[in-house]
Amino acid sequence: MTERRTSLDADCSEHEEISLREIDKQDTDEYIHPEEVNKQVQESIITELRHNQATRFKFILSFCATFAYSMLGWCKGQNGPAFLDILYISGSDLEEGSAFMTSYSTGCAIGSIIGGTVYSKVNRYLLLVVALLIYSLTRAFIPWCVLYELMITVHAVHGISGGIISVVMTSTAVSIWGATARGRVYLNIFLVSDGAAGLISPIATSPFLLPRSIDADKRSDPWNISNNIAKTNMFSMKGNISSTIHNPQSNLTNTEIPTSNVYIAYALSAGLVFLSTLPFIVMCCKPSTHDTKGRAHEQSHYIGNLSVTAKRIQLVNVGLFSTFYMSVNFVFTGYLPAFCVQHLRWTKIFGAWLTSELFLAMLGGRLFGAYISHFLKPIKLLAFSTVLHVMGQAGLSVSGFFVADEGIWISVCVIGIAWGLMWPSLLSWTNENLISVRGKVTAFIMLMGFLGTLLSPLLFGYMMEEISPIWFCFLNLGYSCITVINVIFMFVYTRFLKRKSRKDRNNKHLNS
Repeated sequence: MTERRTSLDADCSEHEEISLREIDKQDTDEYIHPEEVNKQVQESIITELRHNQATRFKFILSFCATFAYSMLGWCKGQNGPAFLDILYISGSDLEEGSAFMTSYSTGCAIGSIIGGTVYSKVNRYLLLVVALLIYSLTRAFIPWCVLYELMITVHAVHGISGGIISVVMTSTAVSIWGATARGRVYLNIFLVSDGAAGLISPIATSPFLLPRSIDADKRSDPWNISNNIAKTNMFSMKGNISSTIHNPQSNLTNTEIPTSNVYIAYALSAGLVFLSTLPFIVMCCKPSTHDTKGRAHEQSHYIGNLSVTAKRIQLVNVGLFSTFYMSVNFVFTGYLPAFCVQHLRWTKIFGAWLTSELFLAMLGGRLFGAYISHFLKPIKLLAFSTVLHVMGQAGLSVSGFFVADEGIWISVCVIGIAWGLMWPSLLSWTNENLISVRGKVTAFIMLMGFLGTLLSPLLFGYMMEEISPIWFCFLNLGYSCITVINVIFMFVYTRFLKRKSRKDRNNKHLNS
C-alpha cells in the first residue's frame, strides 16, 4: 500500500510538473508567435461552434450577458449629460444633487450584498430578470420625480437593482469560459460593451436636454436660479409662476417656462433594458441541459502556496483598489458635464460630446486589451494602465487650472483608454493569481467599490460648490495616485507567488 501511494504521489508530481511546463511553453509561444496563436484560436472556436452544443450555449450566453451588461454602461453614460436637467426637475443645486448619486451608490452596495448572498442559492437567470425589470421601471420613473425625497428614494431602488445586476453579470461572465486565455479575451469583450454603450448614450440624450442658458448665465452662479425655475416647470405642482417671474434672481424674462424632455431619453433607456431581459426570461422558462437550470455551483478558493493571511490581505488590497477606481469612474462620468458648464463655461452639448469621447476612448482601451491580453499578463496591463491613468488625471488638472480646452480633450481621452484596461486586468489578475471570482468574491469587490461611490459624491459636490469646480480634477488625481500604491502591492505579491511556486516545483523535482 505504501509503495502504491508513493507511486501515485510521484505520478501526481510528474503530472503537475508537465502541466507547469506546458503552461510556460504556451506563454512563450504566445510571445514568439502571436499571429499563429490567433489563427489557431479562431479555427478552434469555429470548429467547436459547429460541433459542440455546450460551446454554442456558452456563446449565446456570452452574447446575452454582454448585451445586458451594456445597459449599465448606457445608463451610466446618460447620467452625466442629464444630471443638470435632473437637478432642474427636482429643484436642487449641485451640493443637494450629490445626494442622488449617494443614494444610488447606497443602493448599489445593498444590491451587491444581496446578489453575492443569493447568487449560488437561486436561479441566477430569475434573479437577473427581476433585477432588470426593476432597473427598467425605475429608470423610466426618475424624470418624473419632482419631489426631492422621492428622487432620492427612486435612485436608491435603482441602485439596488443595478448592484444585483453588476454582481450576477460579472460572476457569470468570469465563469462562462473560466481562467483561460479565451476567458481573458471574453472578459475584455464583455466589458467593451460598457464603453460602447456609454459612447452612444450621451449623444442620444443630448437632443432632449435643456439649453445651457436655462441653468446659468456665463458670468453668474449656475445654481442660483435652479430652485426658482424648478418650482414652475411642467413637472412641479408646488410652484408659483408669478413669484418666480418677478424674482430678480431669475433669468426668465417672460411667462413661458422651459420644459425638459429628458424623460424621453430615459424612456428609451428603460425600453432597451427591458429588451435585454427577454433572453433571460426564455432561459428561465426553457433551461439548457448544459447549464443546470442557471444555478452556480462553483466555489471560490484561494490560489497559490502563500499563507492564507497574505492572501486575505491581498484580497483587501484588491477591494481598496476597487474602492478608489469605482469612485473615480462613477464621479467622473457624473460630474464631468457639470465641470464643463461651471468651470470651462462650455455648453451642455459640448459636455455631452466630451463624455462620449471618454467612452469612445474606453472602448478603444477595451478592444486593445482584448487583443493584447493574449501576449501580456494581467499584472503588466494593470500596472501600465494605472500609470497611464495618473498621467491623464494630472494632465486634466493642469489643463483645467489653465482652462486649456485642447488639453482637456487629450487628457480625457487618455483617462478613457486607461479605464478600458484597468478593470478587466484587475478581474483577470484576481481570478488567476489570488482567488476564483465567483458570487461572494464578486460581491466583495463590488461592495468595496460601491462604498467608495457612496461617499465620494458628497465630497466632490461640497468641494465643487463651496470652493471651486477645479477640485473635481484635484480629487480625481488624488484618488488615482492611491491606486498606484495598490498595484505596487499586487506586483510584489505576484513576484512572491511565482518565487514560491518555483521553489515548491524544484523541491518536488528533487524529492522525486
